[in-house]
Amino acid sequence: MGLSLPSDPHEFKDSRKGETAYVIASGSSVDHVPRWFFADKLCVAVNFVGVRLQLPEFYTVTHYWTDANQIAAARPDLPVIAPMVDQGGPAAISTPPAAPNVYRFKTNAQAYSQFDCAELWPKEPHALIAGPTSLHMTMHFAAYLGARHIILVGADCGLLDGRANFDGYARGDNPMPVWAEHLPKVANQLRAEGVSVMSLNPFVNFALEGHRYDGPCTIN
Repeated sequence: MGLSLPSDPHEFKDSRKGETAYVIASGSSVDHVPRWFFADKLCVAVNFVGVRLQLPEFYTVTHYWTDANQIAAARPDLPVIAPMVDQGGPAAISTPPAAPNVYRFKTNAQAYSQFDCAELWPKEPHALIAGPTSLHMTMHFAAYLGARHIILVGADCGLLDGRANFDGYARGDNPMPVWAEHLPKVANQLRAEGVSVMSLNPFVNFALEGHRYDGPCTIN
């Protein structure tokens, strides 16, 4: 298929109109999805997910300039989406200029646990939402591409068999109660705009075939 590297980030708008986008996060449920499943899918990956999974093609969305440049260097053939203002804090001052395949979008300022989806949802047509996790911005970018359906993968917001992330992905700061609270609000905003949002369960039903899931309320 080949993902384009446009000269203007606004060219991404509706460039995949009507398609189904698989928005892939780092939850350990990803280990139960065959890697080949993603080979022919429109994939929009959070942070280092696409690189760690070694997907053939994917868009990356991240809040962090340093991460964006590292991902862009690893896959110079693919687009990396980042905010105008690094959400990683003061260290961003010393961050080098963006790599050629990094595209920066306007966003709201990071609000972390004070995030209010309804209040902060951008009014500008070429701005993206910045939430407590890069996943929120990734979902919004999938809709910006014109996706009709968004399938979340690995947006676990909890521990599966005691693990937060899929094999090979480094665990970071995971404020899961905050994610679990705000993820549905972003999804509902997109649904109100006509985009269906749901999650991929790699098991046959919610019994999870004997696997144990601990949600944010039970995690110490």
